[in-house]
Amino acid sequence: MDVTVEYNDIDRFILALQSRYNVIAPVSKDGRFIFDLIDHPSKVSQKYDSTLLPPVKWIYPNDEALLEFDLKDAAKIKEITESNKQALLFVHPCDVNAINIMDEILAEEPSDVNYLKRRWSTVIIGYECLGPCKENILCFDKSYHIAYSGFDLFFTDIGERYYVQVASSTGKEIIEMIGGLKKAGFSDKTELFRVRDERKMRFKKSIHGNMDMLSHMLKEAYNDEIWNIEEKKCLSCGACNIVCPTCYCFDVVDEICPDMEKGTRYRRWDGCQLHGFCKVATGENFRKTAAERVRHRVFKKEVYLKKRFGRSGCVGCGRCIDHCIANISLIEIFNKVFDRVREGV
Repeated sequence: MDVTVEYNDIDRFILALQSRYNVIAPVSKDGRFIFDLIDHPSKVSQKYDSTLLPPVKWIYPNDEALLEFDLKDAAKIKEITESNKQALLFVHPCDVNAINIMDEILAEEPSDVNYLKRRWSTVIIGYECLGPCKENILCFDKSYHIAYSGFDLFFTDIGERYYVQVASSTGKEIIEMIGGLKKAGFSDKTELFRVRDERKMRFKKSIHGNMDMLSHMLKEAYNDEIWNIEEKKCLSCGACNIVCPTCYCFDVVDEICPDMEKGTRYRRWDGCQLHGFCKVATGENFRKTAAERVRHRVFKKEVYLKKRFGRSGCVGCGRCIDHCIANISLIEIFNKVFDRVREGV
């Protein structure tokens, strides 16, 4: 049963949610937006463009302790899995889709137990984008501007109130816990269809080609000069990896206590754009040049993951474009690939 929430009832909704969950929501900080743990509904920014880091990082955190070990007794190993009940509030469709992709990747055997335990302790409450949140996005081209699954509740602003889709048993429990919310009626559903129809007029394509052909076009351009051109700009800083909602590569680091008796093993984010990512113990580096690394990042999202899971691993959120200090743009790369392959360059 879908419901509506009046604008002036949002604070009550959030306060009730806080009584059961740690609520992580978009908040304004230093002129940008981030997902952060909130202590009061007034901190929440419902209408935001994009966050610096995607909300999935609350499910797949950096510097995550995996286990503790005893240096004096190798048999003493204690696994660490944290799973506090949390709610990610007002998540954009692209980020909902990114979490769906991460679920699929990390549930594949051998599954990532730490991620999955935290994921199933997390409530996802989506928030519909009724227009582009900013420039440099590809979500519309990739059809990731709409989320069809992966959430418990989903908010759509239909004027003076929100239409709330209830999509899971957990979502239903939350609605019942809050109480006093109106069941969505015919007029509410009519308004929902209207605002969604108007949304189609606001989004515009960024890519000048058929996205279903992108994977094939990229393979045709594997040895293209495009990658050497991008290499001249790339600083190999890894910012694109850090802000990406579907990058999941990590390094493992052991930290030993000063008494040399115990230690902790941590998982830390890593990135394929860093120079040392493919360097092995004997000194060989299997992606020595920035051209190879840039190409790999693109191929990982658009060729390799698509082959494994049947869909692109890039949700088109545009964070990698926004935060690249060298102004490398996936939009420009994709359009160049389409143009050059068409021209037979």
